[in-house]
Amino acid sequence: MTDPEKLAEKYLHSMGERLIDEGDLEEGIVLLQKAIDVGDTPYAWRGLARALEMAGDSAGAVGAVSRAIKAAPGIPEYYYERSQFLAALGRDDLAGEELGKAIAIDPNYARIDAITRAAGILNEAFEGVFDKPSCPVASCPAYCCHFKDRMFLHGVTIGAWKLNALREYFREKGLNEKDLLGAFPVAGTEGTDSLFSPHDIMKYDGTASIVFPRRKGHALGADLARDIPKGRRYLSLMWIDDAARPCCFLEDGRCSVYRVGGEPVESCSSFLCMTGFVFTVLEHLGMLKKEWLDGASMAHLNQAAVEALIILGGDVYGSEELEASDPPDEGLKKKLLDQAQGKIIRLF
Repeated sequence: MTDPEKLAEKYLHSMGERLIDEGDLEEGIVLLQKAIDVGDTPYAWRGLARALEMAGDSAGAVGAVSRAIKAAPGIPEYYYERSQFLAALGRDDLAGEELGKAIAIDPNYARIDAITRAAGILNEAFEGVFDKPSCPVASCPAYCCHFKDRMFLHGVTIGAWKLNALREYFREKGLNEKDLLGAFPVAGTEGTDSLFSPHDIMKYDGTASIVFPRRKGHALGADLARDIPKGRRYLSLMWIDDAARPCCFLEDGRCSVYRVGGEPVESCSSFLCMTGFVFTVLEHLGMLKKEWLDGASMAHLNQAAVEALIILGGDVYGSEELEASDPPDEGLKKKLLDQAQGKIIRLF
């Protein structure tokens, strides 16, 4: 696909998902089908499968998610969702096979219901608590700064105030703006007002455009890609794969663009993966010991984050005892957190 086609696919897919979330299944399905006509992406097929299942068409959902699997065979949730759709059709035998495929890719799918429940509880418990947090997992190679496609397709754009600050920074450092920033003209492109903030659309070289960071030349690679953290609700990050390339502002695992223009924030402040979120919560609760992070592999930290997520979401914030107290019993919460801390310490 060309960039305008990719942007059109993003608009149709995004609007389709939004309508489905609002309950307009019929129109949402139409837009997702149009998105697929523009670009055959696995996440559009997955969105269509979800909508068809909600509309009562489990057979159609199986067919749609099968297309997602064909396009992206390494995504465990696609197999898990196909197992759910098959179970709704009464094919428990096939459903079990699909669940087994998901578990073979990611063993955590053996307890995915507990993980997603805990993730929902913890996200709700700490909603709005962190104001642009800095992720404490310094060993992570800043996955929010790696993309398999053009960065503006995933919402990474530079507004006017940041552009002015960057230009001052470039002048001080003797850097060429064109080496670091790209621009995409949006005039006549459908849906740009819905996809981008009005503050991010500006005249650039005389044309209404969105400005975004360029990417470096080298790919993320299979070794690092194997340890990619999940999203906040334990979903694969669709904009990252082995061939994903880092933002040109990524230096020593941290994003320098946030430090320009009076915003001294490190990378992952705008987006926290599930692992970063859990460790940020642990730090907020006073449970995190910095030595846990020293020399630990991302594979270990990702798994420890899942375990801590289940402990905090299940044993503390989602415990029946605490939920039964109204208002919440702070003494009980402290007792449960103390018990949880003992379990979390044993993870390391």
